[in-house]
Amino acid sequence: MATSLLRRNLRNCTYDGLASTPIVYLLQPGNFIIAALLVELFRLPPAVYGLIASLPFWGNFAQAFFMPLVNRAYSPKAVSLASASLQVVCWLTMTAMLSFLPVENPEMSGRWFVALFALSAAITALTGVSWMSWVQEWVPLRLRGKYFGRRNRLLQVAQISFLILSGWVIGRLGGSVLAFQVVLGGASVLRILSVLFQRRIRAGRELASSAESKLSWREQSAVLLESKPFLWLMAYGSAWGFAASTFGPFYTVFMYKELGMSVGGVGLLVMLASAGGAISAPAWGALADRFGNKPVTLFCMIAWQIQNLLWCILTPENRWMLHGMWVFGGIVSTGFTLALFNLQLKIIPPQAKTLALSINLAVSSLVTAIGPVVGGKVLGLLLAGDTPHLVTYHRVFLFTPVMALLACLLLVRVRETAASPLSSVVGAMRNIRTLGGVIGFSILVDYIFVRPEKSPLRLFRRKRDGGRT
Repeated sequence: MATSLLRRNLRNCTYDGLASTPIVYLLQPGNFIIAALLVELFRLPPAVYGLIASLPFWGNFAQAFFMPLVNRAYSPKAVSLASASLQVVCWLTMTAMLSFLPVENPEMSGRWFVALFALSAAITALTGVSWMSWVQEWVPLRLRGKYFGRRNRLLQVAQISFLILSGWVIGRLGGSVLAFQVVLGGASVLRILSVLFQRRIRAGRELASSAESKLSWREQSAVLLESKPFLWLMAYGSAWGFAASTFGPFYTVFMYKELGMSVGGVGLLVMLASAGGAISAPAWGALADRFGNKPVTLFCMIAWQIQNLLWCILTPENRWMLHGMWVFGGIVSTGFTLALFNLQLKIIPPQAKTLALSINLAVSSLVTAIGPVVGGKVLGLLLAGDTPHLVTYHRVFLFTPVMALLACLLLVRVRETAASPLSSVVGAMRNIRTLGGVIGFSILVDYIFVRPEKSPLRLFRRKRDGGRT
């Protein structure tokens, strides 16, 4: 009976994920659909668009203060259902208001969009954290790697299907207000279905899979301050987040405005990146197990950012290079994220796990949130000058790869040991997943990071190699 209930719950959890995939993608900052809506249709200036792109990170920062208070009064399931329902109301409201917002008045439309996206960001931060906390309560540890691995693959298929259909609808309806209302409204209706699937899950609170030491907040803080690898890793995550978010949201704008690409053309690039990441993920996991997570993280980041220098020479005549760039970017960004996740699991002190995750998310989100605001203002000022816009974009696009490569000097200071990692910390990479939307690599958006149990063959290889992970 219990097995039957668990299977039913897992099935409904998968249906929930499939139905929520469209809205989850639209919620990510800088995605090509919302960029087309705000920049192409409503012609919002860079400063306003940069502010909107930063809002999810502000939400990630704020939840660290509000989530503990909410959790005292309500269960994670109740918070997840309530916030997901509010999410639907917010996006249906936005869908309806598109008919009334003036396309010819970006200043007025921009204020409404900022308010709506700010509300959405606050709700989404609560939704993501509460859902992850709730799922951890009832999905058995022994099944997490296998179950979420299969679920991730299904969600990637659903996301690619949504991107294809959205590109077709927007192209068919000529990028009109009605086209975006169909896309946003359809995603909102599917979100209603996901809430209904969540309600059908019957699972109570269970014991945690591993007990943290009963230390006071002051004692846990002292543990974190003494953990140099954790502090260096937090510094690296913040520096990388700022580097990626400052001008990352404007890659899509550049493709629309300067390279003359259509919504369908940009959507194809996103799908190529997703396909490259999905195919390469198992290979990166094997390499990280054999050679270590820090070397894989560094290799992928360096290769990725050297390739990103090509953004500085792209023109309408050579934009065909983007297809190869996005496939390669999808491959190395997936390796970077998976290895960084596993490295974080090794570095976090187990006796202060919850505090470490909360502080890491709050600090990195705060620094990352500043990036698009600064980038939008700087780009707006530069575009108002006499320099050709294409040249201006080429110059600002030097910032991300140079700063990201310099940030690697912080990552080098992180010491990776062969200690056994935490078995599972769902959502530990929330800020990096959000960054995936900024830079266009949507395979990271729906990904649930869990480290599967080692197979007997992998354990044998670990012993043969002297205990390396």
